[in-house]
Amino acid sequence: WSDDLRASLQKADIDDAPQSPRPRRPSLEEGRRMSLDDRRRPSEHGQNRERRPSDHGHTEQRRPSFKRRVSIEAPFNNRPAVESTLNVKCGIGVGHMAGVHVGDNTSRREFVMLGDPIDQVAAAEAAASHGEVFASPEAIAYLTKMGSVRGDWKSNVNDGLPTRLAVRGERFFYPKEEYTPCRGIGLPCEGEKLLRHFDDFDSSELCWLKRMISLYVHPVVVSEEHESSSHVKHETDYDRNVAAAELRNVYTCFISPKIDYNLTGDEEKDQKLFHRLNDIMTITTRHLDRAQGHLRQFILDDKGVVLIFTFGLRGSTFPNMIAQRAIPLTFTIVQSLQDELGIKVSAGATFEKAYCGVVGGVNRHEFAVLGPAVNLAARLMSPKHNSDVILVDKNVRLLTSQIFFRPLPAVMAKGYADPVPIFQPMKISSDQQGSRWGHAKKKFVGRASEIKQSMHVAKEMALNSITSKFLFVSAPSGTGKSSLMVQATETVRAMVKKMKKRVIVTRYISNEGDSRIPFSLFRSIFKDLLRQIKHDDEGSVASSREGSTKGRINFERPVDFEIDEEWDNLSLQSNSTMSSVMSTDATRFRFICEELNAPPEFAEVVGKRLLGLKSTAAPSTASKPPDLDKILNFIADAFIRCTKHADLVLLALDDVHWMDEMSWKVVQAIFERSENVLTFCGSRPPSTNHLAVDEKFWSELHGAYKEEGRYMEINLGLFSEIDAQEMIAYHLDISVDKIDGSFLRNVFTSSGGMPHYLSYVLETIKRNDLTVELDNGLIGLKSSESAESKLGFKSVNDLLLYRLDALDSSVRTTLHLAAVLGTEFDLLDAALTYEEMFDVIDSDRFQSAMELCAHFDVAEKEGILEQVVSSTKHDQDEFGDPADEEGNLCTGLEDVFISPSGRKSHPLYSDNRRYRFTHDSWKTSILSVMLDGRKEEMHEQIATVLEREIVEETESKDDLELQIHVFKHWNLSGNFTKAAELALMIGGQLMILGLNSQADLLFSDVIVSLKNEQGGVSYGDISSSVLDALEPAELELLIKVYIAKGKALCNLAKGRAGAEAYQSALDILHYTPCAFEQDFDRSVSFPIFSGLFLVLKMGVIEQNEGGSYEVGLCKQFVEQARLNNDPVHYGRALAMQGETLARLGKFEEALDNLETIKSIYDIETQHVAICKAYGSDRVGQAFSHSVNWNHALGRTDAALATCKYIVEEIVPKSDPKNAHNTFCLLYSVIVTMKEHDKALEARELMIASIVAPFEEHFGSGGSTFTKPMWQPILMVLDMQGNEDKEIEHIDEYLDWALDDSSYALKSVIEGAMGNFSATPLAMFAEVPYYLAKRKEVDLEKRKCLIQTACTQMEKSLENAQKCIPYAKSYAEEKIAAIRALAAELDGINST
Repeated sequence: WSDDLRASLQKADIDDAPQSPRPRRPSLEEGRRMSLDDRRRPSEHGQNRERRPSDHGHTEQRRPSFKRRVSIEAPFNNRPAVESTLNVKCGIGVGHMAGVHVGDNTSRREFVMLGDPIDQVAAAEAAASHGEVFASPEAIAYLTKMGSVRGDWKSNVNDGLPTRLAVRGERFFYPKEEYTPCRGIGLPCEGEKLLRHFDDFDSSELCWLKRMISLYVHPVVVSEEHESSSHVKHETDYDRNVAAAELRNVYTCFISPKIDYNLTGDEEKDQKLFHRLNDIMTITTRHLDRAQGHLRQFILDDKGVVLIFTFGLRGSTFPNMIAQRAIPLTFTIVQSLQDELGIKVSAGATFEKAYCGVVGGVNRHEFAVLGPAVNLAARLMSPKHNSDVILVDKNVRLLTSQIFFRPLPAVMAKGYADPVPIFQPMKISSDQQGSRWGHAKKKFVGRASEIKQSMHVAKEMALNSITSKFLFVSAPSGTGKSSLMVQATETVRAMVKKMKKRVIVTRYISNEGDSRIPFSLFRSIFKDLLRQIKHDDEGSVASSREGSTKGRINFERPVDFEIDEEWDNLSLQSNSTMSSVMSTDATRFRFICEELNAPPEFAEVVGKRLLGLKSTAAPSTASKPPDLDKILNFIADAFIRCTKHADLVLLALDDVHWMDEMSWKVVQAIFERSENVLTFCGSRPPSTNHLAVDEKFWSELHGAYKEEGRYMEINLGLFSEIDAQEMIAYHLDISVDKIDGSFLRNVFTSSGGMPHYLSYVLETIKRNDLTVELDNGLIGLKSSESAESKLGFKSVNDLLLYRLDALDSSVRTTLHLAAVLGTEFDLLDAALTYEEMFDVIDSDRFQSAMELCAHFDVAEKEGILEQVVSSTKHDQDEFGDPADEEGNLCTGLEDVFISPSGRKSHPLYSDNRRYRFTHDSWKTSILSVMLDGRKEEMHEQIATVLEREIVEETESKDDLELQIHVFKHWNLSGNFTKAAELALMIGGQLMILGLNSQADLLFSDVIVSLKNEQGGVSYGDISSSVLDALEPAELELLIKVYIAKGKALCNLAKGRAGAEAYQSALDILHYTPCAFEQDFDRSVSFPIFSGLFLVLKMGVIEQNEGGSYEVGLCKQFVEQARLNNDPVHYGRALAMQGETLARLGKFEEALDNLETIKSIYDIETQHVAICKAYGSDRVGQAFSHSVNWNHALGRTDAALATCKYIVEEIVPKSDPKNAHNTFCLLYSVIVTMKEHDKALEARELMIASIVAPFEEHFGSGGSTFTKPMWQPILMVLDMQGNEDKEIEHIDEYLDWALDDSSYALKSVIEGAMGNFSATPLAMFAEVPYYLAKRKEVDLEKRKCLIQTACTQMEKSLENAQKCIPYAKSYAEEKIAAIRALAAELDGINST
């Protein structure tokens, strides 16, 4: 760069000079020798020579040359030298430029130059013909200051056109004498002078510098340098480069992100551009590293930002390279740039032989890939042929049979005599990607009848459109359940495909922590489903053409399959069926939301928080989530929608004894509502391993569904000796008749007949070469101790420990960490924890990471761990790649550094993977020998690492799975404070989402961690010795956990269990010594009393007629709240006391109590705090209760006055978004107005104060506790107020009233609202009552309606016995009216 920060660019176009006759084009091999020959004659060719193919087949040259004759030596023989003439045209530009280092500190970096001169030289070079030099108007203006320019350059400058400066032997620019032509820019110092700058560097600094410089160099060159650095070089660089140059078949892909790359001069805007370029670079290299491809170049030229990557060079050549790596990677990069940065991309890719080697001179050379196919890839990327899609040539098409390609018009390309066919890839199959499911075996021993049973069921379903079926496999650990699931699943898949039927297979293995994670199954399964969408859309076209029924596609006539003869001759693989990579999971999820008319909040709440999808949608403005039943129905509907085109859908689920309740509910919905879905579940015996499945559904499976043939069960037992004998023969590769009987019995007894343990025994025998040919010619064991010794191991656990003990201690330590992490874990989590355990410093991170990977490699070879591909992890996208990587822009080498912490700076970030124990017995054996203290220490270190990630990663903060994962480790570490705080936070989120069961499990986990098994006196299942040791802050947390547990249980209508939780909290509060210390916050105990009062109203606590328990409870609450001197809690305590007095018939005392409330209650200052502490304004609701107290005393005017006060003073100052609170405030008011001939006014009040605000804030699809009551009440008010008028919605009302399901109401709602006024069922019963009064309704319907009204009101009266007196009197009054109308209708019928 010059001093005034201006730079000049030259762009030269070199082409073969035409001759007559036409000269022979140099071969690629000759071109290779020619380019390397440049390095031997620097005086002839000069410096700074750099070649890069463009989309026109051009190359760039830093020094212009008008005509050059180059002698090309014929390779490897004595043929005469071939002489060729090169024509050159050149463009010159000048202006402000910027140089930016982009990339990261572990993968690749590039130095990118950008600025207006890039476009200038493009325009100038385009205007020139061969042998000409043109300069841009800006360059001419600059040159006129240095000399004179001949010709009409002024008009060109005014018109913005380039001007010719030279043509072949003639020039038009003459510099002034004081300007000396620059002969080239050399290095700042030569040879030894340069080396002196590094004399003071130690070896580690030199290694660091070498590593950082190597990031700018092509990986092939870096690899060669590493290989050659270990021995003395006996050859020159020239000779080595000649030997290394090759002609190889290379997949070359040009990618052009469509961004505005122009410098603005505004520092802030330009910095954003630099960061954007860096983001493009890091996202690309992230995916390249995972696929092991090579980045060739990242530049910015006149075509914009261009990335070039390859497969097929040394280090990036693989079997099925195009289908399994190159094309999937191209899709991934294109889609990631679109989703993560919002950048559209065009791409061109080819696969053909190309020159691969070094080009350039002595002082400037680089590794390049050259050839016609490379030029073609650039052309396919260019806007002339590409409108933001991926285009490929015919070679890529032919090598990728798994992808559908759309043919496009052929193009003319340089280097090709005929038009070149091009194609656009439309979809990709992920069958080749790995799976966490396991691998099917070509030779599978045993279980033939069970596999055939699954095949018969699947065959019937595939051939006929029938209702879904459920196949349940129950087996103890070690009996080969998982192996059977893998084998049967893949056998069914292969059979159905051979039958020419379409099959969709999706699989999942639950982990031990999944029961705490809502919808854990569908966090993974849903991604498989979403990838069917495009496949289905394309198939629907074929379906309509071929006339297949129900949307299924039969490409060929079905082929029969004889299971008994053909079942063991199928070609097997082990992968889920997935079809689309045209978009990410988040975009596909939004598509399915729109198609199923899901509310807008689904994308945020369901997609992001529950299913863990990275959503780019804006968060919903609603503060409440969708209704849980709607979420369940949506997921089930999405499953059915995404798989409707298949003849058979196999939903294979293993270890479902760990599956969460919500996942079970969706599985149930799919089973009950779908066709041709075979749910194939594997579990340990339910008798000893509780299933979170709905009890009614489980009973129906074993009852009606089993009788209908829709439910089948397989119970696996032990292997027989014959099975064991076959397995020995298979593992040891010997014939069955060569096995000695004592050998068979010894092995069979050692394994206990358990197939999985039998495989361990045989593996140990094989590894240690323990077999020998006996004197009888049979194969037996080498000198076993005795028949009783069973190979010398008392149990399989001892056998596993024997194999573990044989490992290096460092490997065992790593396996200890793996076992504590869990059955399945991330390599990156393990690496970060490993650093935490051993205090690894920054400079040692890479070495530490490599050591850890080596340990896991050993564990893999030993069969202890296996790598799995799973898309459920929080920081991975659908291809298992980390998502949302932030830019790490450095504008100079001196700024390069590695962050000391964080996932993204870790050396393994781009190579993250997941591991899983091959069997749970390995993890169990490892944990069994670890000290509890050591396990707790590791859990704490893991929790620290994961919690740090939540803080650093914005996306992780809303991920419930990750939060629950962190909680699990804090809880197992013994850190009660951290575990309790997290449980309260996560549990609160779950309860908001309606996931009370999962919240209850978390709270129970915290409580269980404090249980002392040593016995003694306990309170709330926690021993007195533990409570004695609690600090005030710990007691406060414990009380909060019990209260939260009680709330969750009450929300589940488990009032008795909720009462136990609240009572346990009260018992602990009364006993624990620190509760009486000054530091203890007694306000945490107030929700206990409120909770116990709630369960009292639910009728789950028995008490005497005098209500002594309730009275005593109120007395305690009022006294504690008074001492705390907080009007929020004191007001709540007084309100609770007033309800108690009223329930005991002491209405006057209750009203006196209300006067005390009036003296302390200020809604404007206290309303928000009360709602936060108790969910709704329980103090303000005391006024609503007083309406009934005045009714009981016959004070109608006072009751109406209170109603007016509530409507005019309390409701307007209450939070309109809290619809539940508003309804509780107005329920008694609405009933009172209704009973005093103000039904229509009450209806208007309800719509204006409750319904309209709710729909404004949450939409019509939102949910709240009392919402099921709204429609019936509005109907009653409408009909009562318009008793003598026509009703607009009479038919809608009739449909509701004649549907028995309309009266199904949760008992918790009936009990809760029955303590405010009439029971909800009483209001429901009035709907058919008022309809029966209407003469325009058919008489038979009226009689049916009045009977329904009578039945429901009688139920209401029965329910009202546990509610307030007003509810009972209301029901009695209405029953009398209903019976009178019934008698009247009977009289009409008699007449």
